[in-house]
Amino acid sequence: MKLGEPVVKGPSSFVFLLVRPGSGKSAVYRMLGQRLREEGLVSDITRIDDFPVLRELLDRDVGFKRHYRKEGGFVVTDFTILDDVLKEINRKLKELEQPGRVTFIEFARDRYADALKNFDREVLGRSLILYIYCPFDICVERNVRRFREARGKDIDDHIAPTDIMERYYKYDDYEELYLIEEAELKQQAPAPLLVVRNDVEGLERLKRELEKVVEIFKI
Repeated sequence: MKLGEPVVKGPSSFVFLLVRPGSGKSAVYRMLGQRLREEGLVSDITRIDDFPVLRELLDRDVGFKRHYRKEGGFVVTDFTILDDVLKEINRKLKELEQPGRVTFIEFARDRYADALKNFDREVLGRSLILYIYCPFDICVERNVRRFREARGKDIDDHIAPTDIMERYYKYDDYEELYLIEEAELKQQAPAPLLVVRNDVEGLERLKRELEKVVEIFKI
C-alpha cells in the first residue's frame, strides 16, 4: 500500500476535519453536511468533536495530574491524554458506522502524522481527510472573538487560551508540507486528503471550496 491510498475501497464513512481552533470547523461541518444532504449523497450525518471526549477524560482527572483550569477553560499538562482521546474516538467510530451515514471527526494537533496513527487501518481505509487551511493570526482573532460573543452557548464556544495557541497550535506538520508542496502532503497522508482554504472573511469562498468535497462524494 502506498501512502495516501485508501486501505479499503468504497465510499467514505468518515471525514476528518483537521483544523486549528478558529479555523472554521463548525461552518465547514454545517455547510458541507447541508450540501451532502441536498445532493442526496448521504442519509445521515453525525459528528465527533474531540473536545467533549477530552472533557470526559479530564473529568476523571480529579487530582489535576493531567490538566489545570485557566481563562474560563483548561490547560492540558500531560499531552499523552490527547492520544487517549483519539484512541477512544477510533473505538466509537466503529460503533457509529452504518450504510449511508457519514461521521465527521474534528480535532487540532501540531503533529497530524503522529495523531492519525491512533486510528487503525479499518477506519482510515474508509476515510477522507479535510485539512482546513487558515493562517495562525486569523485563527487567534476568530477564536477570541467567538468566545467573547457566544459566552459558552454552544459546544464550539470553548476557548483555547492564547498561550496554548502560541505554544501548541502555531505550527503544524500538515501546514508546513502544504505551504511547500501540496502534492507531497497528499502523498504522505494515510488516507485521501483534500485541502479546504478558509483564510478570508465571509462564506462565499468557503462555499466554493466545499464544492470540491461534494464532487468527491459523487464519484
